[in-house]
Amino acid sequence: MVEIWLKYGKTEIFVDVPSEIQCVVAEPSRSVEVNNVEAEAESAIESLGHGEFERLIRPPKKISLLVDTQLPTESFLRVYRKVIDFIVQHKSDGASLHVLLSPWRYGKVGIENFTNIEGVDVTNINVAIVDRYSESSGWVLEDVSGLQVHRDYLNSDLKIVLLPTEHHGTYGLLDYRHTIIMGATHTKSRPKRAKSIESLWELANNLKPSIALQTVHSDKKGLVKVFAGQPESVAASASNLAHNVLTVRLKDKTDILIVSPGGTPYDSTLMNTLQTLGNFEHIIKNDGVLILVSECTNGLGSPEFVTELSRYVLEKDDYRPSSIIHHEAVLINKFKLLYRKYKIVLVSTLPKTYVERLLGAKAFDTLSDALSYALRIKGKECNVTFVPDGSRISVSLEGERDKGQNENSNNSQKG
Repeated sequence: MVEIWLKYGKTEIFVDVPSEIQCVVAEPSRSVEVNNVEAEAESAIESLGHGEFERLIRPPKKISLLVDTQLPTESFLRVYRKVIDFIVQHKSDGASLHVLLSPWRYGKVGIENFTNIEGVDVTNINVAIVDRYSESSGWVLEDVSGLQVHRDYLNSDLKIVLLPTEHHGTYGLLDYRHTIIMGATHTKSRPKRAKSIESLWELANNLKPSIALQTVHSDKKGLVKVFAGQPESVAASASNLAHNVLTVRLKDKTDILIVSPGGTPYDSTLMNTLQTLGNFEHIIKNDGVLILVSECTNGLGSPEFVTELSRYVLEKDDYRPSSIIHHEAVLINKFKLLYRKYKIVLVSTLPKTYVERLLGAKAFDTLSDALSYALRIKGKECNVTFVPDGSRISVSLEGERDKGQNENSNNSQKG
């Protein structure tokens, strides 16, 4: 027997794999992490050119810093605090700083770490959490795109965006455009000329910041590098490095794929778990078995997700996302498409009858029972692949062109 352990909530779960079964654990190669996070952040800012950041910061009366809070880990928080400290030190005395925290991916998990800015003079700093479902958060219509954008971002004299560059199972490698569209626009916006996700990201260029800062972290969440500068250039450089750091390539497709999103907060709800799906879909054989190992201690997810899931249960094959800007609807549609191709199994604390009724997926309390079920379907001659951190890494085949995520995004919209 081969004993495999996976993250499960705040703890771990294990399974014994029969020694005659071909078994692979998909993990990225070890990345070189920086020792001094603050020095790396300062170096990135200095790379803009002598005094360029200071020159941009000093004249504006209103500065906005839009932060994607999807990675509430210490290395990212230290970059976040360093950026705020730098802005505070170099902005003019009368200028205000609006820090907009965008928890669009995992809700408010760890958000308190971003609202508590230790060691920084918070005079003239306003920290707000963006709720893209609220009608009272102060939205302003941006005429060119048709998007309702958070007032403090749209009306600022200097816009800055900070985010970690990671794989997302529906949108691909995230950059400043995703932070703006999914983080700072109202979910009921009616974007103009946007019939696909790609065209939606193009609309973000009307709202792009003057400065983008993107971090790249290893699969262990240590900081690898910080990029700062012109948004398109930063996005290209950060995405290229993140792809190398957070992508695993396998020789063959697998019969049985067992995925852990990576523990809390990535598996705290069913909604969070579904955000991993596109990161590994291309390595499963047709009619293969996908086992998601997700504790789901906080249940299904946000009220908006539950509402959309209820609509999916009623409509099933006729289900279509109500809007391409509706994150929860896009996730459910992604699940629907994969459900047609693979047998999906969920190991969680959710009631089994609940899972089977809502998703049509097979449900188990233990990973051992789920694997036994999959082996009965595929036989002892099959191969099994484990992905320990499915929310942050991507798995593809050797010699295969990158399946990008633009292609995934297009497919996630199709019925």
